[in-house]
Amino acid sequence: MSHATLTAEIESWLIDKALIDPDITALFEKLCVRLSAVGIPLDRAAVSWPTLHPLFRAELVFWTHENGAALEQYQHAEQAGEKWLKSPFHYAHTKGLKYMRRRLTGDVALLDFDVLEDFRDKGFTDYLLTSTDFRIAEVEHFAGGKTGILASWSTKRPSGFSDDDLDCLRRIQKVFAAACHASIQKRVMANLANAYLGSTAGWRVLAGDIRRGDGDRIPAVVWYSDLRGSTRLSDTMDADDYLALLNRYFECTAQPIIDQGGEILNFIGDGVLGIFPIKSGCPVDAVARAEAAAREAMRLADEAAKTGTPGEAPLRFGIGLAIGEVMFGNIGVPSRLAFSGIGRIVNTVQRIETATKTLNIPLLATAEFAEVAPGDWGVAGSVTIQDFDRALDVYTLTEFQPSPAQAAGLGQGASIGTAAE
Repeated sequence: MSHATLTAEIESWLIDKALIDPDITALFEKLCVRLSAVGIPLDRAAVSWPTLHPLFRAELVFWTHENGAALEQYQHAEQAGEKWLKSPFHYAHTKGLKYMRRRLTGDVALLDFDVLEDFRDKGFTDYLLTSTDFRIAEVEHFAGGKTGILASWSTKRPSGFSDDDLDCLRRIQKVFAAACHASIQKRVMANLANAYLGSTAGWRVLAGDIRRGDGDRIPAVVWYSDLRGSTRLSDTMDADDYLALLNRYFECTAQPIIDQGGEILNFIGDGVLGIFPIKSGCPVDAVARAEAAAREAMRLADEAAKTGTPGEAPLRFGIGLAIGEVMFGNIGVPSRLAFSGIGRIVNTVQRIETATKTLNIPLLATAEFAEVAPGDWGVAGSVTIQDFDRALDVYTLTEFQPSPAQAAGLGQGASIGTAAE
């Protein structure tokens, strides 16, 4: 049976897979195995596509007979690195090439890229690059990002690829790109939804919770942190330095939340609203992760003070922690919605964070939090929070507790409402 007949069967299989939103890594591995099975002497293959992601510029799948297929992601800096700039993929992408072949051995060998010399040294004899363009994220008034699939196919057969092999690989490339288009579009949507909405809100939006009023109640440890003196800093600092300081502050506060399995619900100006969901009704694990994140935030702030901050500005902030039920859902108007956390506990934790300014203690939590926290927590003071009907005892870690003189001064309670920034 000729390559043409067998290739038609593979093309039909790819079209069927395109209708069920395939995983690209698994699909590419199966494709390479099928191509080898019909007689194409394939020993190594790779496929790459640009993506839209705040961390990654491109994704790439490598396949070999020995190791199967594996996905790699390249950060923006790596994608702009010297290795990428000197690669056949970069050359084909910038020149708009749909097809490029290089024989790696014999009188007709052409090793005009460093990686081709590496392939030759590893025993490869022939290299084919194929490219197919398409667009992602195309919406009204915006053309979307030009992207597509770049693939390379390599063999160790002494005679290299035959004309029939080359024709088959070129045909397969287009059908494979069509099969992957929807999957790449979905990956981009998920990446952007998770980056801008958070994983919980992002997946809920993609799952169809998009009507105003859709939402749920989530028991959680709630975190709120706020940068000190941000108004003054924004007025006095160079704009670029101030933005850099904000990002450094978010690295100190928001990143530890994510690293400890929490989630950022909102960036409210320079405020960070995060949650650590409580599972199975027991808050112990969520409290422990929130405490670890707070300790890491303080450590990173101390480190920043030692290494220097943008504009040499002070990097000071307060953190409030509380346990409660967050109302999490769609709010706004039908044409412009936000998936946000609201409710009494959110107001409470914001007011507790405000108390860190008055008490001059960077970390405060409720009694419910301190009772199950793994660290050594003690009373930091009693505060009356505006719009609440009772005084609230707040707790902090031992290392942040006030001196006896300070504690005596807090005995009558401090009124926390519109405290100065």
